[in-house]
Amino acid sequence: MSTILMTLNTTPESSTLSDALILASTGGLLDSFVFLNHGRVFANSMTGNVALLGITLLGHQWRDVIPHLVPILGFFAGVVSARHLRTRNHSAAIIALAFEILALFALGWVPSSFPDIPFTAIVAYVAAFQVASFRRVDRFSFNSTFITGNLRDAIEGVYDALDPSGTPEAREKGRAQGLQLGLISLCFLTGAALGAWAAPHLANRSLWLTEPLLLFVALRNLRRAAKPESPQVAAPNTVPSK
Repeated sequence: MSTILMTLNTTPESSTLSDALILASTGGLLDSFVFLNHGRVFANSMTGNVALLGITLLGHQWRDVIPHLVPILGFFAGVVSARHLRTRNHSAAIIALAFEILALFALGWVPSSFPDIPFTAIVAYVAAFQVASFRRVDRFSFNSTFITGNLRDAIEGVYDALDPSGTPEAREKGRAQGLQLGLISLCFLTGAALGAWAAPHLANRSLWLTEPLLLFVALRNLRRAAKPESPQVAAPNTVPSK
């Protein structure tokens, strides 16, 4: 029984499509804003940060190593913290969103002269909570803070939907996969464009554009968490004991 409860606590819940679209928009906004205004590093895309870190190391640009390394370390710490939170609390996703909302609101107040390194470390840390807490939409895995995997799966879904040799079930699943992950990728792009516009106009207050979006998702998750548990979760006797 304890093993079953641990699995339930540590497995991120499935998100609705609307929540996934909103979270992807915030992910794109954070990435473009941080890249443009805070040291040409990414808030979420650790692939980009690792590539940039490799370039600086190869070019012996030692003073640029720390700015590229710090977001990676912040992301690492955020994932570990989010994982620890899921093992201790059934409302981990809601707590993660609340923490992200508060942290981004506070960062929006700091002046533009605030040092880039601690700024990017904090954003990467809270962004890691989001990506670690929300991983599924419907039947599919997704990522709300970078979209390489989303694009791959969307393209594969379109292929399956158009494959004449596929079963009707496979084509239906492919259509849903292509549509949902394609829309998530498009929302990430929309958020990135909004962040690029806001960066020179609003400075750090650009982060406040994420607040109503994240608050909406948090309130929806809070309302869902208040509903009674489904019979499947509440019936441990259906799982054979070892």
